Amino acid sequence: MIGPRTIKLYEAGLFAALIIGTTSNVVAQPKKFPIDIELYADARLAFASGEPSWFNGWLGKGRYGGTREGGSRTHARLSEVSLLAKADITWNVKSFLHLKYDPEQDRGVDIVEAFVKYQPVPISAFEYSLKAGLFFPHISRENVGVAWTSPYTITPSAVNSWVGEEIRTLGLEALATYKGEVHTLSLTAAIFGFNDPAGTLLAFRGWGLGDAKVGAFGELPLAELPQIGPDSDFIKQPFWVRPVREIDNRPGFYGAFDWQYGDNIQVGAFYYDNRGNPEVIKNKQYAWDTKFWNWYIEAELSNEVKFISQYMLGNTKMGGIWRYGQRYVDVDYHAGFVLLTKKLDRFRVSARYDWFGTDDNSFEEFDDNNENGTALTAAISANVFKKDVLLLEYLHISSERGARETIGFSSDQKNDIFQISFRKHF
Repeated sequence: MIGPRTIKLYEAGLFAALIIGTTSNVVAQPKKFPIDIELYADARLAFASGEPSWFNGWLGKGRYGGTREGGSRTHARLSEVSLLAKADITWNVKSFLHLKYDPEQDRGVDIVEAFVKYQPVPISAFEYSLKAGLFFPHISRENVGVAWTSPYTITPSAVNSWVGEEIRTLGLEALATYKGEVHTLSLTAAIFGFNDPAGTLLAFRGWGLGDAKVGAFGELPLAELPQIGPDSDFIKQPFWVRPVREIDNRPGFYGAFDWQYGDNIQVGAFYYDNRGNPEVIKNKQYAWDTKFWNWYIEAELSNEVKFISQYMLGNTKMGGIWRYGQRYVDVDYHAGFVLLTKKLDRFRVSARYDWFGTDDNSFEEFDDNNENGTALTAAISANVFKKDVLLLEYLHISSERGARETIGFSSDQKNDIFQISFRKHF
């Protein structure tokens, strides 16, 4: 246990974020600045076949998987319960707190986001805002619903699944926007910490498709591959990773450019660099030097049809320089998707195609992190009652990863997952 005299920067920063997100209970004036509390729950029934899930310590690509022998399994559970609190501290300052429970996380309740936002009322075509605390960078074009969910499918794309798993920033973000008659232009810049281990999952697990979101104190499992682990002669990475951690005391940064034309089309580019020092280890966690570009295009087509596409391209490195000037882990990664969705009165129909891969640049003979895969998703949703949603989804994932052979699986695997989700808003 860490005593009050030895509390580390990590705990101090995250507890500060929690305090920021909850001080509105004290500061806000209830008569003028009410607190808005929302409860969100997702009841799930899933039928999955193929390789068992990475949440069970394997290399399966879905949140749910089949049996060790590749057979089918049925999963019935309350997949998520979230509490979301919003409050106006002043007319220009707002706070937000998102607490979550789900069966996969390693603690009962965890913090997903906790931040304050300063956004003065614009008096011209220019407006700006500042945000401080723990939050998702604005990368995902899918996860625009309550509790960082997607209104289009149950399962986000590979790109945004990874964002939910490993990308969270504790920092300060500035956003400036110009709104013309037809064009809207936004520029974003941020400095952050507490995301040094990002990249661990991409290297040792590869891409995945699932809707689980790591919490601020969360821990995610890794398969017990022979090339890693406390007894490994190659990399003593434990069989878990805690993505929201500060390891090297070096801040990272990101920046973004977004352009919108009317209500019909949006395009943008986002660059992330956690500036991790790959040679630093603290509390059994490595700092990873992880950077990526993310591009998107979103278009409103005719007849209530929307097109969304994202593409991510990046690199992650870890460990000291060994032989031939190479680091222990050096992995290029890429993933993209195209999604079409159509609104039909109370219903929505969506279809998505994903492609993803990783390219290992070092020591494949010891630690093969190469991967290629595709996924097809089809979903239909219906608004029921006043605010609730019933969602049906079919997800097919096909991937090739050589590291599977080291734990007794074929390198080529397929997962088929059919899910029924009932999203309840209180």
